Formats: sequence, C-alpha cells, structure tokens
Amino acid sequence: MEWKNKFHDEYCADEVEKMILDEIKAGFLSDDEILEECEEYIEDDYPEDCDSIPEDDFLEIIKTLRSTYGNTGSQENFKKLNDAFNALMNRGIVALHYAGYTQSDGFAECAEAGADLEAQGKNVIGCCFYTEQDLGHILHEDSTQLYLSFGAYLDKPTTIEVGQMITEELKNVGFDVQWNQTAETKAAIKNLIWDKYYTDRE
Repeated sequence: MEWKNKFHDEYCADEVEKMILDEIKAGFLSDDEILEECEEYIEDDYPEDCDSIPEDDFLEIIKTLRSTYGNTGSQENFKKLNDAFNALMNRGIVALHYAGYTQSDGFAECAEAGADLEAQGKNVIGCCFYTEQDLGHILHEDSTQLYLSFGAYLDKPTTIEVGQMITEELKNVGFDVQWNQTAETKAAIKNLIWDKYYTDRE
C-alpha cells in the first residue's frame, strides 16, 4: 500500500498495518482508539517514524481499511456470545471479551472487574474470558475455534463446576462447545465465524 512507503522502517509499516487490520476485524476499538494504539507502538519501538504520517492522514488510512476489511451484517455470532457472557455475569462469573493480550493479562482484568463487582455487593464466584491472542488465531485463520480461559474464586463451586456453567451457557445460545471437563484445559467454541464490528454505541 502506498501509505506504507512513508515510513522509514519497512517492518514498522508492516506491523502497523497488521495492528490496524487486527483491531478492525476484532471490532472493539474506534478509529481514534486504533490510532492511539498505533502511535504508542511507533513511539515506543520506532521513534524515528513518529511524524511519518500526520494524524488526519492516519485516520483516513484507518477509515479506508475499515471500509474494505471490516465485518458487516447482523453480528449474529457475537451477539450469541455476548448473551452467554451476560448470562454468566448473572450467575456471578466475570465474563470479559478481548481481555488483555495474554492469559495472565486476562486473569488480572477479571480480578479487577470482580473486585469492582464485589464492592457493589455482588457475589462473584469465578471468571471467563478470551484474549487478543485467542481471537487472533481466528482472525489470522490459524484456527476456527475460540478458546476460553476460566477459573474459580471460591472453594465451591470448583473450577470444574465453573467450567460446566460456562459450557452450559454457551450451548444454551447455540454454540458447539469442546471441553474435556478438566480444570487445566480451556473450553472452545467450535467453528466460530467472527462477525463483530465496531459501532458508535460502544
């Protein structure tokens, strides 16, 4: 793409393009938020390219890529997943979308969200989430399964019982779920077509 020629470092340009496309396909961030993420990456790793593209031009690049590569349609699959996550929240399981980049990030974000809920007087028994890495495997077509991490915050229900609640709610909304009923293994939604896209309502 012609705009990539404005960068001094070719690898930086490729990584920025990948970041933009990943965030567009994931569907959680606005154009401004994607711009901020890219600027932080460039500033931290490629400071010589900080001024390669003016902000307004950068936003136009993001808008153009979104119009070409962004999902469209009813978001049926994401809405089903969100319904399952809402049902889990009602059962005291902190369920977070796109929670951090690594599994440890996700557990930390769930712990923080759980502490906030407990401060509001709500009962919290466990957590469930998928990370940027987990979703990335689908976005990059490395896998058709979305893997979900989970855990228990109390002795009862146990981690396995929390996992059973999670698979139950995922099946209730119509997903085909794979899990071997062990605490050490992630649950997976099979054959998931990711269809979320960002809306101004978020």
